[in-house]
Amino acid sequence: MERKHIDEFKSLLGEKNVITDKEFLKRFFETLPRDANITVLRPPTHEQLGLAANYAYEHDIPMFTYRRGFLNEEVAKSDGLLIDLTAMNKIRRIDEPNLLAFVEYGVTFEEMKKALDPMGLRILMPAAATSPSIVRSYVDRDVILANGSTRPYQISIFHAILADGRLWMSGNDQLTPDGHSEFREDFGPMYSYFFHASEDIFGMPYAGKVFIYKRWEKRKVSAHGFNDFDSAIKAAYEASRHDQVFECVVADRKYLSVLVSKSSDEAEQTAPKLAPWNVIFGFDNHEKLVEIWDRQTAQICRRYGAVETWDELSSIMLEKFEYPWYIRDRDHYRGFTETIEYYAFSSKAAALFDEVDSMFKDYEKGHVAIPSYYGAAFYCETDIYCDKNDPDLERLWYEAYVKILDRGAHVGRPRGRAAELIYERMDPENIRMIKNLKRVLDPKGLLNRDQLIKGV
Repeated sequence: MERKHIDEFKSLLGEKNVITDKEFLKRFFETLPRDANITVLRPPTHEQLGLAANYAYEHDIPMFTYRRGFLNEEVAKSDGLLIDLTAMNKIRRIDEPNLLAFVEYGVTFEEMKKALDPMGLRILMPAAATSPSIVRSYVDRDVILANGSTRPYQISIFHAILADGRLWMSGNDQLTPDGHSEFREDFGPMYSYFFHASEDIFGMPYAGKVFIYKRWEKRKVSAHGFNDFDSAIKAAYEASRHDQVFECVVADRKYLSVLVSKSSDEAEQTAPKLAPWNVIFGFDNHEKLVEIWDRQTAQICRRYGAVETWDELSSIMLEKFEYPWYIRDRDHYRGFTETIEYYAFSSKAAALFDEVDSMFKDYEKGHVAIPSYYGAAFYCETDIYCDKNDPDLERLWYEAYVKILDRGAHVGRPRGRAAELIYERMDPENIRMIKNLKRVLDPKGLLNRDQLIKGV
């Protein structure tokens, strides 16, 4: 990038927030190419982000947002900007009466928990997290641990900077920023549903208003063991349909042993203590109501043939439910964890798990299912524990997605070749609509080009 551009960005953001150092760049790329020429911007405020974006747009400088994981080499060699929003990390407001929090992009789940705990409040944690950012996770539609008993979206309204530096606010904030109806996402003009899982091709979300929840008088977690998946998911489905649980997780012993351990050896020692399949219920409400729900769900589990499981599992999961479950935290088991993720009706979950397993016959695998919207569907995830450099991994991963999509599974946050596969199967009118909106919001195509589908 020309020196005059770098100097201008330093005047807009401050010298320390414009970074070209190769050592710093390495954190964003699995392998940083020798000819990398990208510049990192870390704007501390949304006003500065808007000014930087406007300057870049006027001078035809491509921009890429850092979202999660590693970026590809083409981004490193784009002679553009990599926007890192983690420096925007203020909790702007906690609205306790309306159970909303207004947070910037850099605020993490762990930081939010620390702020909310003394107030007797909580934020819902993701079960397959790829980023510690609350805004990033919720915009990406990460599945949450309390997915069965809460609203499907945890972000009510968000603010973004468009490619040319203009400010975008979704929902009612477009009419009355910080207005009295800010909890209403469906109020006023908006394009916000297009932004969800859009890989930031329409704009750069920098803050959001997220739902928070009251902690009640009684908190309890109970775990029940099962010998087969069919019985376990039937028990989870019935308890969820009766609206008796806050969290509900169905997991096999491999998944749980890796999740609750910090090393491969610890996971190997933990697995034999667990039942083949386990259903963990979390309760949070008035004390008498929690006692009733716990008793009723235990009866449901017994009716479906519940067996004994590790007696320490309930207390361990009580703590695990308090924090995000990061996928990369499971890499301790075999070096790397790949995931196959989708939604399906409870009656189809077993066949879809079997379909994925048939593709990965010689791999170690863990499985988890989490009810969505009172058991209307289940989020299903197969974790593949393997060597990241396995030559067959990418091919098998893609073929597994082909099979589950052929069987009617719904993928909520497609990535890589799976995203390309889904867009190939979409109605052409949907593709046309996405491309037209992109052209309206980013006529030059400078923001996150080719990050979602080619030509967008």
